[in-house]
Amino acid sequence: ISGIKSSSDKISLMSTLIRKFPTSSLVTDANMEIAQTYIADERFKESIPYLNNVLKGDDNSSLKPHAYLKLGVVYYNLNDNTDALKQYKTLITQYPNSPEAENALDNIKTIYIEDGKPNEYADFMRQAGRPISVSSEDSLTYAAAETQYESGNTTAALNGFNNYLQRFPNGVYTIDANFNRGEIYDSKKDFTNALTGYEAVAANAPNNYAERAILNAARIYFFEQKNYDKAETYYAQLKQIASNQENKLEAMRGLLRCQYQLQKWDVALDNAKELSEAKGSSPDDKVLADMTIAKSYEVKQQYDLAISSFKTVVQLNKGALAADARYEIANCWFAVNHLSDAEKA
Repeated sequence: ISGIKSSSDKISLMSTLIRKFPTSSLVTDANMEIAQTYIADERFKESIPYLNNVLKGDDNSSLKPHAYLKLGVVYYNLNDNTDALKQYKTLITQYPNSPEAENALDNIKTIYIEDGKPNEYADFMRQAGRPISVSSEDSLTYAAAETQYESGNTTAALNGFNNYLQRFPNGVYTIDANFNRGEIYDSKKDFTNALTGYEAVAANAPNNYAERAILNAARIYFFEQKNYDKAETYYAQLKQIASNQENKLEAMRGLLRCQYQLQKWDVALDNAKELSEAKGSSPDDKVLADMTIAKSYEVKQQYDLAISSFKTVVQLNKGALAADARYEIANCWFAVNHLSDAEKA
């Protein structure tokens, strides 16, 4: 009754009972009540001696399974997963059919998942005579890696995702694991391994991660590896599935840059016109588009149209593209034998 208002009064009365009547059958209950009161007040360390008193009792008390369970909870809250597991496993070994044992199994799973050790959990369950299904092991293995990832433990998460993909190459969470794996490697600037993850996601588009994975793969191939053929493939794929204007613009822009580098003037023509007219396109986009259009006319020997487009580039740009455009204007005049115009240009 005192405990309703004052936990300290309750503990004092229970301690008095233990001291004055050490042989009473109520001593075990009093120890448990004191322990649970400390736990309720989050004074976890102070509860440990009283829970141990319950376990040391000579009587075959029904409170012992509960004491083991509570000790596990206490050590878990003290961030001592090793001792928490020890208490839970003792409970399951000594009282396998108790209701507390079922709760302990759930808590053991939580600890192994948080510690990123799903394999050890699966082994423990087999030893306990309660093997888990392949589908459950699949889910737990992924969940363990994801928990590490969400906690910012990228090294442990990466090991977890790689372990998952190795054990369950066709698992339920293969796409998720590949994407997260790609993100971690990308953050570490390990672009070769990042691409392995992103490309696996892209190959299974559409999915929740496809757009981001395709965009990142395209950027890595273009900016980091200068592999314009591969970058062109992914920018083209992104253009098809982009869900917002920002990504659509980047896809058209990246695609045009790749085609420009690869000198695919005919293929680039339609994309160049589309980018130039697109809502939100930048002056730089328009310059590159005009340059591409001009090059396309030039290779078709439509020199008058080419010169017109090259002049637009010169008007809009003062950098390397403008210099290139000035040279091509001269080259066009030379091609049609307008030698004085060519010499002047």
